[in-house]
Amino acid sequence: MMKSTLRITMTVAILLAAWQYLVPYADIPAYILPLPSEIWARFLETFSLQAYNLAVTAGTTLLGLCIGVLVGVLLALLVVYVKSAKSIILPFLATFNGIPKIAIAPLLVIWFGLGPDSKIILAFLLSLFPIFVHSLTGLNEIDDDILDLARLAGGSNWQMFTKVRLMHALPYITDALKVAFPLALVGSIVGEFIGGNVGIGYLVLSGQFNMDIALVFAALLSITIFTSVGISAIGLFERLFLKWQPSRRER
Repeated sequence: MMKSTLRITMTVAILLAAWQYLVPYADIPAYILPLPSEIWARFLETFSLQAYNLAVTAGTTLLGLCIGVLVGVLLALLVVYVKSAKSIILPFLATFNGIPKIAIAPLLVIWFGLGPDSKIILAFLLSLFPIFVHSLTGLNEIDDDILDLARLAGGSNWQMFTKVRLMHALPYITDALKVAFPLALVGSIVGEFIGGNVGIGYLVLSGQFNMDIALVFAALLSITIFTSVGISAIGLFERLFLKWQPSRRER
């Protein structure tokens, strides 16, 4: 783990150094590709503005993601426990997932306005399918011998769910969150692009319209930091609460 982190850090440092010192030799103007030092200075200069807009985007992202987890897991449970629901839910979600959510974003803005509602719904829609698929896999693909053993031990239906199916599904759900979290963030930002007056996506557009490319890169840095923190928080949860999983102990 340490070697991997060190390798990534060194790679990023080399790329930033090359960017900082080779771009001037290529005579690339700052309005196309500002230097990392200029981006960092702009980031610090606009830190309070970055923090406020990022907080707005984080709120819509996390709320949409939470709704996606709730609905995705409930739909997976419905498919597992109500066999007739499988023929309805699976084709519907598969078909709906084939529709580019970004294409319906303007409709959501028209229907739900420029406020947070349209961003939350878009974040929810983008995060729903991976959470549903991973949850269904974790809840459904359990060795029959484990289920039989739990029944022989006198396990009730509730105990079978909480101690067998749910425990088996948790690692799948956390893996789904690693995919769904960036997708939910994309949903929020796209909603801000199309119709918003606040948020980190709106800040990116402001920088673009004003040809403040350093501000655009600074906003992208804020997005990167937020995504990294979110993925790291999921990984920390896995290390703290899923240590009983052999695959987690090996990581």
